[in-house]
Amino acid sequence: MPVFKLCLKIINKNKMVMMVYILAFVMVSFIVRSFNKPSEGLTTYSDTKVSIAIISEEDTPLTKGIETALSRIAEVKSLEGYEDNLKETIQDALYFRALHMVITIPEGFTDAILAGEPMTIKAQSVPGSVESMQVNLLINQYLNLARLYVTADEAIGADALASAIASVMDQPAEVTIINPNPDAVQGDLMPFFFNYLAYSYMFVMILGVSSIMLVFNRKVIKWRNACGPMPSLNMSAQLLLAIAVFAVVVWLILVTLCLVFDSQNAFKTNTLYFMLNAAIFGISVLGLSFLLANLIKGKDASSAVANIITLSTCFLSGVFVPQAFLGEGVLKVASYFPTYWYVKANTQIAVLTRFSFASLKEILGIFLIELGFAAAFIIVSLAVGKRNQLRT
Repeated sequence: MPVFKLCLKIINKNKMVMMVYILAFVMVSFIVRSFNKPSEGLTTYSDTKVSIAIISEEDTPLTKGIETALSRIAEVKSLEGYEDNLKETIQDALYFRALHMVITIPEGFTDAILAGEPMTIKAQSVPGSVESMQVNLLINQYLNLARLYVTADEAIGADALASAIASVMDQPAEVTIINPNPDAVQGDLMPFFFNYLAYSYMFVMILGVSSIMLVFNRKVIKWRNACGPMPSLNMSAQLLLAIAVFAVVVWLILVTLCLVFDSQNAFKTNTLYFMLNAAIFGISVLGLSFLLANLIKGKDASSAVANIITLSTCFLSGVFVPQAFLGEGVLKVASYFPTYWYVKANTQIAVLTRFSFASLKEILGIFLIELGFAAAFIIVSLAVGKRNQLRT
């Protein structure tokens, strides 16, 4: 199989340029993998304490109980020594986020609670602060428990009331986060790796196919092959076989790297569809590579064309920037490229939890669109190739 061997020699001669883009894929994947380490599990949870200050105008078991309860969820800071300019100190602390909330318990608070009368705790917080919500919830919980006990026993004292509330609030609440879809893809690493695969795959394929076709499209080589004993059908079959083997090898390398960098999701059903989508995308890229190879006239131009086509389609289609952040006009232009549909399919595959025909119907439709691009590219490339043949 001389033609097949020649194609492999041509690819081997240009392997260093192709390896640069495979190594680029490895480097970017390694960096992303380093900054996105897999979580220890969905059950992992830890509170984040906010900074608060408590100004109590009376010293009773109930006020101490509130301070103790708040100290479990917040870092209580003291305002001692700032009594002379307390108002300005509080405003500055809230403005510079040294404190997220300042709570003031007014005088007569305990007597009002024991008498069943309404009493409001004053609170100053950073405007729009989300951190203060948990503090407000705990204060409301404490006051509601106090009213409940006072309503049940009007003769209850401050010490007994504070002790009863503390016994309730000290009870830990066990929270179990259930993952309803344990077989689904966890995290965003696998979709990112397969999306970024499009960049390296497209560049390597365009460069590899164009380097082969540039040799076989030379006039001297064409004339010599036409006079040779090998039938044109046999020659074309060996040429296609070599390019197909090249495409499969590149696909295997890139897919293997994706699985290695996100081994957590390597054996998920979604990953099989990622791999299938990448294979179908490879067919469309192969068709595009044939088309460009028939249009490119020089070796220097092949690298430039590969860079322009690859970068432009990847930027427009959501490889580098998620499609959710791209404008409607950009996505409309990107829809004329197979890369857009490849990324769109990956986005839908990533959230799949069921694999029935109804769930896969839209994704299968995208696969057909990608194959349609491949067919269109091949038809156009055959027409261009025929025109070039007639000219020679």
